[in-house]
Amino acid sequence: MAILANLLIIGLTLSALRNLLQSWRDVRKFPKSLPWAGRRKELFSRARACIREYFAGTESLKAGYDQVISKAHPSLMALDSQFFYAVQQKGFRPQAMIPPEHLGWFVEQPESIVAARGAQVGRFALPYLVPTLNFHHDMYMAETLRKELTRNLPKVQPDVFHDMRESVEATLGTDYDSWKEMPLFDTMSVVVFKSISRVLLGQPLCHNNQFLESLGAYAKSLGFAAVIVGQLTPQVLKPVLGYALAIPIFVTQRMAFRYLVPEIKHRMATYKRKKAEPGFSEEEPKDMLMWSVMAAVNRQDPKADRPEAIAERILFFMLGAIHTSIITISNTLLDILSSPEYNEHCSRLREEVATAFPGPQDWEDHSCMGKLVRTDSAIRESSRMNPVLTRTVLREVVGPNGLHLPDGPHLPKGTWVGVSVVGVHHDERFYTNPEHYEPFRFVDTEGPKIPQEAEDKTVDRQESPTATSKYRKFQGLSTVSDSFLGFGYGRHSCPGRWLAASQLKLLLAFVVMHYDFKPLESRPKNIVFGDSIVPPQSASVELKRRRVT
Repeated sequence: MAILANLLIIGLTLSALRNLLQSWRDVRKFPKSLPWAGRRKELFSRARACIREYFAGTESLKAGYDQVISKAHPSLMALDSQFFYAVQQKGFRPQAMIPPEHLGWFVEQPESIVAARGAQVGRFALPYLVPTLNFHHDMYMAETLRKELTRNLPKVQPDVFHDMRESVEATLGTDYDSWKEMPLFDTMSVVVFKSISRVLLGQPLCHNNQFLESLGAYAKSLGFAAVIVGQLTPQVLKPVLGYALAIPIFVTQRMAFRYLVPEIKHRMATYKRKKAEPGFSEEEPKDMLMWSVMAAVNRQDPKADRPEAIAERILFFMLGAIHTSIITISNTLLDILSSPEYNEHCSRLREEVATAFPGPQDWEDHSCMGKLVRTDSAIRESSRMNPVLTRTVLREVVGPNGLHLPDGPHLPKGTWVGVSVVGVHHDERFYTNPEHYEPFRFVDTEGPKIPQEAEDKTVDRQESPTATSKYRKFQGLSTVSDSFLGFGYGRHSCPGRWLAASQLKLLLAFVVMHYDFKPLESRPKNIVFGDSIVPPQSASVELKRRRVT
């Protein structure tokens, strides 16, 4: 036992020393000609600038964007925030921010030059926290989410709405007379968690409280550790802290596996039997879990179709879907409730909801969702004001000759490159009065100046043309562009954004229509936690059930 402990200590020490040496080399190779945001003329300027990032929030990102990109328009700005804050792969290494002018060029670079994989796994320290997760299998899972789930949204809408309504009423209550104070973030966590489980996992798992508790514990442990280790810990300390925090993640994962893996095995056996026996007939569940099982079996890859491998991928996808949706709906409600024009905004939203869903059965009709353009705009505007992440489109330069930028500078292999979401989303060139929340910005005005050629190539074109098709095509919540980065940009943009948009619109419409809220005197300030921007969990709202005629 002592020998194993000593070997472990030696291994961690060597790993830390290797990471420290590599980080030092990366800093030495980084172009000195690029301007640095948040750095001052002082002794140990880089280290001190990084320490300040713990308390700077988004100030350095915004200041760097405004001073270096919006006005001076150089090719890049460099954020020396990697010594402590937002260390995403190899500690002490700077990170380059690219302006929106070059974003289209950047995302078109081949994977052999700039790759998303290293940035994605390194940003959340997944090799340390979930070492068994196979990152080579997630592409087919992403395609399953993008195609099958998006295509089947109309079919699952009735079940999704039923579970969402049940969750909302059980959590927010049905008292028409008494005001009730509730913590907003925790309340939305319960509602989103239960409603999104229906479309991703289906029955019986979505109604298994023991499984949902274990799933929630897994999401919290991995989400917290991913930020702490992936974005707040120097690379030299990642092995020690990462493997330590991997223990509770592993325990909660195995608790979820007790329910998830048997269900996957059952579905795999049924699907394989259906393929082998033409006469066998059994209706397949319409949920992400079933479509993932089918995709894994059809790949005929022994590693990909292991039940445990499928379970790991499903849990990881759920983590992103749940956290993003909770943050977004909480921010949207806080923005609406703290707006000086709250009563007017709420009236316009309710007018739209009443028109979109004239009868109780219409809530189950997915075609009615296209009429929720004000609801869609309110959520999109909140995502603009309060993005989930401070920066996005993170890539790692992997080409042996590095990356030559359009204006001349050269980035060596190993450099991380991204774009400042908070900078772009508050750029006056794209948005008039960007610091003000205007829920109907994308309906009442022309919105951001998005050229037609910048339209997201992956936007869903299966919807039939209607009076609102122009809105959905260019400015809808699920549409990404070089001026709206809420779901990323390019071929690696969020594959589940159509699901997220549908769920968020349905939830906001139902809550606004069926509940009265007391307006907030001021907007509670969000908290920057690593690369994430989250609403304060202490924020509370007062509400009561509303009588709808």
